[in-house]
Amino acid sequence: MQNIAVFGSAFDPPTLGHQDAIDSIMANEKHFDKVLLVPSYSHAFGKQMTSYEDRLEMLNLFKKDLDNNRIEIADIEPQLQQSEKPVYTYDVLEFLQNTFYPKVELTFVMGPDNLANWHKFHKFEEIERRWSILSVPQRQPVRSTLVRESIAKGININPYVTARVAKYITQQKLYLPR
Repeated sequence: MQNIAVFGSAFDPPTLGHQDAIDSIMANEKHFDKVLLVPSYSHAFGKQMTSYEDRLEMLNLFKKDLDNNRIEIADIEPQLQQSEKPVYTYDVLEFLQNTFYPKVELTFVMGPDNLANWHKFHKFEEIERRWSILSVPQRQPVRSTLVRESIAKGININPYVTARVAKYITQQKLYLPR
């Protein structure tokens, strides 16, 4: 049976910390045929994010920089958005399972920040019953917040993001103080 890891995040922006998480997923003893990166459209915890279009573009550039054919982007959350409701992890997994991968084992991947808040996730117990869960360690302490704060302070972000992502952020003047 095919096994797919589902890694959702704001990717605001995608960082080398995300790359490290993907490396952990790929190195897991449970072989994953594919890692689906799912950018948040409407964050369940109300997090304010850069435009979805910019984040999706950065994620596509990030994927090019990683150059791994087992990584795919699942641009599905806009389809799941209903009025002002957030898009929940449960809805993403159910949609993926029912629409694209009915005969595939899906594994929801989360980092340490989500693990600490797992009990706050919508239908977390149902997720645990229906799908596998993988918590990846944070070995590379590079978070999107660090990148945004560094830009605001005029600090070079090249050590934190891939080359194409850094170039896009600079060209689009993202995360600059207003």
